[in-house]
Amino acid sequence: MVPHVRTAGTRDAIDEKGRGARPILRPARLTRAVRLAAIAGTSALLLSACGSGEDEHARQVEADKAATHDPALIEKGLYMARASDCAACHSTEDGDEYAGGLGFETPVGEIYATNITPDTEHGIGNYTLEEYTRVLREGEAADGHNLYPAMPFPSYARLTDEDIKALYAWNMHDVMPSSTPNRESEIPFPLNMRWPMALWEEIFSPLEPWQDDPEKSADWNRGAYLVQGPGHCGSCHTERGVAFQEKALTGEEEGYLGGAMIEGWRAFNLTPDHKDGLGSWSEQDIQTYLATGNLKGKAQAGGPMADVVEHSMRHMSEDDLRAIAVYLKSIPAVDGKGEQGEAVNDGDREAESEPQVATRFNQGAPADDVLLLRGQPLDKRPDDEDLIGQLTDATPGVRLYLGHCAMCHGADGAGTQDGYYPSLFHNSVTGSVYPDNLAQAILNGVQRENNGHSVFMPAFDDSLTDDELINLMDYLENRFGEGHQSEALASPDTRRQQLSDKLEDWRKH
Repeated sequence: MVPHVRTAGTRDAIDEKGRGARPILRPARLTRAVRLAAIAGTSALLLSACGSGEDEHARQVEADKAATHDPALIEKGLYMARASDCAACHSTEDGDEYAGGLGFETPVGEIYATNITPDTEHGIGNYTLEEYTRVLREGEAADGHNLYPAMPFPSYARLTDEDIKALYAWNMHDVMPSSTPNRESEIPFPLNMRWPMALWEEIFSPLEPWQDDPEKSADWNRGAYLVQGPGHCGSCHTERGVAFQEKALTGEEEGYLGGAMIEGWRAFNLTPDHKDGLGSWSEQDIQTYLATGNLKGKAQAGGPMADVVEHSMRHMSEDDLRAIAVYLKSIPAVDGKGEQGEAVNDGDREAESEPQVATRFNQGAPADDVLLLRGQPLDKRPDDEDLIGQLTDATPGVRLYLGHCAMCHGADGAGTQDGYYPSLFHNSVTGSVYPDNLAQAILNGVQRENNGHSVFMPAFDDSLTDDELINLMDYLENRFGEGHQSEALASPDTRRQQLSDKLEDWRKH
């Protein structure tokens, strides 16, 4: 929130008619009068100083705006705003751009993104460049209150002075002001108190503005800066601790970019681990995925990652996307183990020298069981149960696939040749031990803009019962993600129970 501008002024009202008739004050009243006069005088000085300070602040705001009113600087700021993915968090579908209002669930309650337009009452139009820098790097608003760490200031602390100045120029001169009021958080007292956030920032936000490593290449340095800083990739892809802090902020720290849960989706492992991360991806693969959200035969962006592609990555230069790929291929591999996603560094993994190791990108094969159902009455089961796969109740899943999925993804699950409708085998979502993204894609659909065309998958939240969702997911995982389940998942019945246990979380997202 921007502090309200207060106007201070004093006016002496002297009653000339009463001067000659003023009574003589007794000692007690005289003492009291002196005290009151002293207080009044001090208050007048404070109000005068306050007014002077506000005038000086207003002049500094205007000076900073004037100094940054440069088309080239504004254009650079727009690029950095896209690289920082500001629109994804500070805009809503039915609201003004950058006017805030988007809700974020936290372990202690829901909070809402703020208005970052240059509106002087509800936005940040009264921010000086210094205050703007402080809110980005330290999470402290101009009026002194501390932001919750849903705002990625631990990553933005990496931003250089030049890039912050460019962002300020864009923010003040290119963004349309909006009078949309900020929404209060729904965090209950006393957890909603802001002052502990200053301590949080001191403990959990240690990064300094970026400086190049002279021993690394230009691409590595640029990629590290974009990933650690404006891109704030760790905000989603690194696990958080009990204080909602990212457990690692750079590749030198254990578990960095090893994967985490975010808004009901799994933000996958971005490290070069062969089994769970991007070890089987080339630098060009990473670049293609970031630019389009689609890597044929491996992965497609949905949910929060679709927003990142739409609002951020597709607008970035080829050089910057290549630099990001160079950096991601260089960081220590992290092996994601277990259903809870506990991540530990595993530098000695044998799979590093075995490119044929099973990954979440190479599971499954084309299906032929759906073909058996075509033209058959709905109550007739196929004779050959082996073709169905090892399912607790296969037939409902097969029929659900035929009715809801086969039209776009094909009877065999191979999708379309151009990859617009992706293959369901050799697919990151069906091949993952984490079922969350598969459920979210089915329930909420997928939609993203992609440089000239739209990608769309309908949502089935209203058309599938809980049992139908479990049956469909059970079929998809076992038919197209065949072999991905670890020994810890034991049997199909165990997996079905795991899916059932997560229904409530998936439905609320």
